[in-house]
Amino acid sequence: MAWMKISRSLALALIAALPAARAFAGAPAPGSSTILFDATDGRVIYAEDADQPWYAASLTKMMTAYILFEEWKSGRIKPADKIAISAYANAQPKMRLGLGAGKQISTDDASKALIMESANDIAVAIAEAISGSEAAFVERMNETAKRLGMNGTRYINPHGLPGENQYTTAKDLSLLAAALVRDFPEQLPVFAMTEAQIGKRRIATHNPVLAGKVPGGDGLKTGFTCSAGYNIVASASRNGRRLVAIVLGAANKEKRALRAAQLLDFGFARGDWKAEEPAPTIASLPETSFDRAAIRALNLDKRYVDCRDPVPELVIAALDLPTTAAAPDTLARAAAAAVVGQVNPQREATAEAGKPKVAAHTHKRKKRKAKPFE
Repeated sequence: MAWMKISRSLALALIAALPAARAFAGAPAPGSSTILFDATDGRVIYAEDADQPWYAASLTKMMTAYILFEEWKSGRIKPADKIAISAYANAQPKMRLGLGAGKQISTDDASKALIMESANDIAVAIAEAISGSEAAFVERMNETAKRLGMNGTRYINPHGLPGENQYTTAKDLSLLAAALVRDFPEQLPVFAMTEAQIGKRRIATHNPVLAGKVPGGDGLKTGFTCSAGYNIVASASRNGRRLVAIVLGAANKEKRALRAAQLLDFGFARGDWKAEEPAPTIASLPETSFDRAAIRALNLDKRYVDCRDPVPELVIAALDLPTTAAAPDTLARAAAAAVVGQVNPQREATAEAGKPKVAAHTHKRKKRKAKPFE
């Protein structure tokens, strides 16, 4: 059966029915990127809009973890080594481990907080400990991404909170996930942990594939921001075979978990699909086109806010990050755009062609505190 382009609705129907077919999507739909691949050899089983630029959210922390594992492997940093929480790291928005400025944590515990708790303060602490500053660490992140072939990815911070010109693709996240499995198999158990004790704090994973609903579920990472929607890189192993499913921009946690589970079940149900016909590898998938309009749309909708509130009433956290110095102006433009009826890329994907778009949730509601992100 040849690879073919099909509509997104048909692609979803095929996944739901678990057919013996593989498909690419047709016209790109922002926030719908999906890919399923075999982690052993990088062979792609299913892909949909894999080169579509999108927000990584806390999937960014997979790269932060990759670099930490590089330091462990080189011996420059050891798991038992302590790192300090600076005032800057401690000031990061939620999610946080919240040890407090001046406190210390082992890099082993830091890796657990980074992956399970998705702690933004710990991501910055790791960055500062390895490179001396967040900015220098971000340079290394981008250099590492380039080395891994992640040509559609750009990082501006180690945690994935919204900011100007920070984006990735499902294809690139596949390359990163494959690199973690290939280069650091000894570190994979941390991605499978469901809970851990760090000092007096008990932390737990956000990953739904570890909740027992996906047979063989063993990692890797979830992510969420208002702009990104619900993202996941989900791994499962059955009968000596590991598959990884990536879903970007799901509407809620339930749909994210369901689609990841369906993709994994679909892949395992295929059996020895490689014997039936050749299949592409991750590296052979099309490169992102770097569509400037798509990147501009991503830059516009980069709010750190409570998603449920109307834009004029949003409680916007003061990130005060060097890489987002222009954030107030950009946020103001985002708010103004929403007021006049411009919705974010996720909602635009479902708008009828030619129909005037109306900003969602414009009725009055009480102000809420900024919503924690995964």
